[in-house]
Parts: sequence; C-alpha cells; structure tokens
Amino acid sequence: MQQCCALFLSLLLWLPTVQSIELPDIGDTSESVLSLAEENRLGAAFMRNLRGALSIAYDPEIESYITSLGERLTTNSNSQQRFTFFVVNDTSINAFAGPGGHIGINTGLIMTSETESELASVMAHEIAHVTQRHLARAFESASQSSVPTAAAIIAAIILASQDSQLGSAAIATALASSTQQRINFTRQNEKEADRLGMSLLASSNFDPQGMPSFFERLYRNSRGSESQSLEFLRTHPLTLSRVSDTRNRAAQYPAAKHYDQTNYQLIKTKLQVLSSSDSGQNIAHFRQQLEKASAQQQDIARYGYALSLAKAGKYEQAMTQIKMLIKQEPERVNYQITAANIAFSAGDLTHAATICEENLKIFPHHHALSSLYGMVLIKQGDAAKASALLHEHLRRHPSNPQLYKLLAQAEHLNNHLPASHEALAEHYYLMGLTHVGIEQLGIALDHTKPSDTSTTARITYRRSQMEKEVEEEKK
Repeated sequence: MQQCCALFLSLLLWLPTVQSIELPDIGDTSESVLSLAEENRLGAAFMRNLRGALSIAYDPEIESYITSLGERLTTNSNSQQRFTFFVVNDTSINAFAGPGGHIGINTGLIMTSETESELASVMAHEIAHVTQRHLARAFESASQSSVPTAAAIIAAIILASQDSQLGSAAIATALASSTQQRINFTRQNEKEADRLGMSLLASSNFDPQGMPSFFERLYRNSRGSESQSLEFLRTHPLTLSRVSDTRNRAAQYPAAKHYDQTNYQLIKTKLQVLSSSDSGQNIAHFRQQLEKASAQQQDIARYGYALSLAKAGKYEQAMTQIKMLIKQEPERVNYQITAANIAFSAGDLTHAATICEENLKIFPHHHALSSLYGMVLIKQGDAAKASALLHEHLRRHPSNPQLYKLLAQAEHLNNHLPASHEALAEHYYLMGLTHVGIEQLGIALDHTKPSDTSTTARITYRRSQMEKEVEEEKK
C-alpha cells in the first residue's frame, strides 16, 4: 500500500505537464487497501499539486455557486466523505474526480451545458465515482501487480486522457493478457456511476433527463469530428448503448418539479464575460441581447451588460444597470456581490463595505461576500477587523489559498510580521510550493521575539511538518 501511495504521489508531481487530468477508475473497493483517512491525505496532496498544474478559478462567486450545486447533490448521497468542488479554467469539455472527494469541473463543460440539470448530471456522475470508492478499487487492482506494472497502469490511464490511442497502446504493453479485464472494470465503473448519478440527480430535484440529454449531444456532435467534446469522451467513453441506457433509466423517474435556474444562467454569463478579452465586443453583444431578449431573459442580458461595462472600467454605467436588477430582486445575492465589486473597483470603499455588511447579515459567512469584505477592509486600512474576519472565515474554508494570501496582507498591515509570513507559508503550501512555504516559516521565525515561546514553538512545529512531507516525497 505504501509503495502504491508513494508511486501515485510521485506521478502527481508530473502533473504540470498535463493539460487535462482524469484519475483511474478501475478495480474493486477495498477499505483495507486504501482507507478513507488515507484517501483524504492523498486528496490533500492531489489538490496541492493540482493547483500548481492547472489554472483554478478562484473567483469567490464561481466557487460559491459550484460548491452550493455540489452540496445540493451530496446531501442526498448518504456518504461520510467530505467533498470539495472547484472549477478549472479550461475550455475543453471535461470533469474529473480526484481522491478525497475533490471534484473538478472545466469551464468548457459548464459553458457547453444547456441546463443546470445537465451540469448537475456530470457532477452527480463524478460524485458516484467517489461514493463507490472507485479510486480505492484502482489501488487494490494496482497493488496486485509489481510496482513497475502498477506505475505503467496509472501512467497509461493518465496518458489515455490525453491521447486515447497512445494510452491504449501503453496499457496493452504493460498489462498484456489482463488489459481487457481492467478496461472492463473501467466500463463497469462508468455504468455504476451513471446509475447512481441518475438516482442522485432525481433525489436532488434535478431533471433526470439532464444526463441523457447532455450525453446525446456530446455523442452526436463528436461523431466524425475532432471537436473539444472528445476530451470528455476520452475519459468517459460513450457508446450508443450507454446513451440509450441513460435515456431508458431517466424515463423511470418522475419529472422534476420546476425550480429557479437563474443562478446557473448568471454564472454562465459571468464566465462568458471573464473569458473574453474584448470588453467592447462584450458590451455590444449584451446591449443587443438586452434589446432583443424576452422578458424572462432580460435580467440575464442586463447582468452580462453590467459585468461587461465594469470590466471596461465604465463603473457608473455598470452600477446603474446592476441597481435596476437589485430594485427588481434585492434578495438575489449575485446582484449584491456585483454591486459591491463595482463599488470596490471604482474606489468607493464606503459603499462597497456597506453592501457587504448589510448582506452578510442576510447571508452569514457567504464566501464571496466575506472574501470581498476582507479585501475592502484591507484597502480601508482596517487591518484588525480584516484579520478577525479572515481568521473566522478560514475556519470554514481551511484549504483556500487565496484567503491565506489576503490574511497575509492584513497581518502585514497590522505589523504582525510573523503571522503574515505564517499565512504566506500556508498559501504557498496549498499552491504546491512547499519549499517556498518552508522559507516563509523561516522568515516568520526571524521576526518572532525570543520571549514569544508559544509562537516560536508553533512555527517550528509547522515547518518540521512541511520538511517531513518533502522528505517523504523524495523517498
């Protein structure tokens, strides 16, 4: 088991050269081979390496949305596993489940989905991979081979996510007669994830037809083409029979009750604005949409128009548009966050702070509001209040590297240099830069008074933990 864990961690260090990542889903569940605690530790290492390999979307509003969508599904999963959902800035259509309940969704997949139920169907599928412990099954399967063969299995599966022919050839060479058996394990896991994901989708009041609808469109669009949708198909092989199975299974569930999909549409609109480098074109596009849109779609078009104006630095016009939306629907937190962001960007810190304070009373501990309020307080020079807010918020988001970066700024402004460098150390550690984190802890010790023995002991202990991890990785 230790050999397999070390092998997998060493492969994770190779990830910066990989543009899209899909973890192996082969084998049979075995708690004795990879316990839940071990998988969680592996998951933490996975995320640290992943942050250094891929462009993660750290926009707090996008983070809040994808987390709330994931939690709506996992609430009905009856799993003790803690889940972390994150978005990858990648136009390819893909999603993946990592160890420890870490589930990544590419922006390309979000933008390709046409309904929230379609997006939720992919997330439910990945959640099922986690709840059924398919990664543990992969380790059980790999542990029955020699270490070089296990390395070939895992490396070949990673290769397959980039080039299906290359990956298949590598698997065939490494496994010889057992290749087909392991491919069948993968297919079985995909079917199992479809079945359980569909049940999860229906029990969470999403439209069960979202899964076959999304699969059908990908399958139809990919035939005879080299479209980017093939990225999803390489890591989640689709056949006509599999699409048909999901359609038949969806028909067995009652239709979902109608629910509000506005947040989904707003996030897609925000991603569209963020991904475009031409603000003028965005402004023209959404202004035209606003003129042509139906009454139902006007709010989405106006939101995109406001975001585009703000991105172009036209803050007064942007605020006018967002205030119109707030007047219609003051409880829509997305509009309030956008108004606070516009005020912050325009330098109206008092207005930005007021919006954050008032809305945090209604939405306590909201990630996007809390993060923005921390930024506003730092800009206002209220370092003590910012530090208290961020320490409290980190209790709920202990693995968010951007919060530690903000905390470092607040503590530096507070003239608490040891605490500032401690926070920076955690930021770099979570970004996969453990050596830099160790350096920051050394600087923190240099700034600690000899009489402050408790701080010295805490920093020294944390540095020894990071140094131990570095040594283990070398082994």
